[in-house]
Amino acid sequence: MHVLLTYALAPDYLDRRPAFRDAHLALAWAAVDRGELLLGGAVGDPVESALLLFVDMDVARRFAEADPYVANGLVREWRVLPWHTVVGAQAASPVRPDA
Repeated sequence: MHVLLTYALAPDYLDRRPAFRDAHLALAWAAVDRGELLLGGAVGDPVESALLLFVDMDVARRFAEADPYVANGLVREWRVLPWHTVVGAQAASPVRPDA
């Protein structure tokens, strides 16, 4: 199973992001280096939310709790959701149609 961390962003997210971006990215890249975070980034143009793909529910929760974006109100709400991946080379539980 994969895990999605979803962020609902504050309306002034883009204006306030520069002050916290380096600390947020340092936290994210450290999680990548440990093999915990697979992908992450903002969604939309203009940006409306963010998604981060983790390998563990508890790790995703701890990430959000430590994230400067969350601590400083750039994220209005966050959720950790199991993602039961079934298609693709990296799917946790690949399912192919009967041949």
